[in-house]
Amino acid sequence: MKGTNYQMFYNKKNDLLSAKFITLVLIISLCALFLFTLSRDIFSANKIVLEPPSANYSLLIKLEDSLSQKNIIFIGDVHGVFDELSELIKIIDYDPLKDHLIFVGDLVAKGPESIKVIKLIRSLGASCVRGNHDDKVLRWKSLLDSLDSQGIGLDAYILRNNLPKDMPVKSEHKLIAEQLDSELYEYLLSCPIILNIPEHDLYVVHAGLLPDTPLLGQDPFDLMNMRNIKDNGKSTKNKKEGHAWTKYWNEAQERSSSPKMVIYGHDASRGLKIKPYSFGLDSRCVYGGELSALRWNKKEIISVKCKQYAD
Repeated sequence: MKGTNYQMFYNKKNDLLSAKFITLVLIISLCALFLFTLSRDIFSANKIVLEPPSANYSLLIKLEDSLSQKNIIFIGDVHGVFDELSELIKIIDYDPLKDHLIFVGDLVAKGPESIKVIKLIRSLGASCVRGNHDDKVLRWKSLLDSLDSQGIGLDAYILRNNLPKDMPVKSEHKLIAEQLDSELYEYLLSCPIILNIPEHDLYVVHAGLLPDTPLLGQDPFDLMNMRNIKDNGKSTKNKKEGHAWTKYWNEAQERSSSPKMVIYGHDASRGLKIKPYSFGLDSRCVYGGELSALRWNKKEIISVKCKQYAD
């Protein structure tokens, strides 16, 4: 009897050891499969080229003649603020048969409803230029689409590639990019860096222009980010260096036989800034300021008060 009990115990012990062994083999196999898949993705991720800032863009586009004949209304930085934009469009009594809307960039980010803003602007047939926040969303969208088309995970890509400092993984630009459908992506991508409206002798750009550099020779990144021009003639985002780019632009136009006006946004800290040859339309809406429109034929500023969505 004792021998039988011992044998049963021995068999159960062997069964238990066999089960543990099989479990261990399965775990090792799954780990090996995971590492193989990850290494394959990492290897493939090396083939993905991250677009540099302001990549995949149109630098300079001329507004269609049929649109430039309409009453043009410029609108400042919206930054994902849908309710105030809707209110402003009602207040300006927008008529698509007579009017054409042009946005000065930064349609997205900081505010709560970037996707709804793009949908509305696109539905109105509006023109736009690319802002620095729009550009970050487009770069994220391009990267995510490239990875997705090759079945590569973002984590695998990041293990072998350093993302730019202005493209952190935990960013609202990435979240917005993940929500962009193909139509909204193509619309945002269609916004040029500079919009030329020769019938009115003006340019539209998000941040600014260098007065002494040909348009096609200017750096797109600067045109979406600059605030000042340093003493050496180079642009900078730092307002503590040099002077506002509009100072040099206006001085250059006063000397020119064919002066050009620039409509721009971006510089929220300086707010509405009206000079003879430049109109700054970022009136700090997302920070609790106003969202402003410029009716060009009347040189009339129309604004609505905004809630504060960002600090």
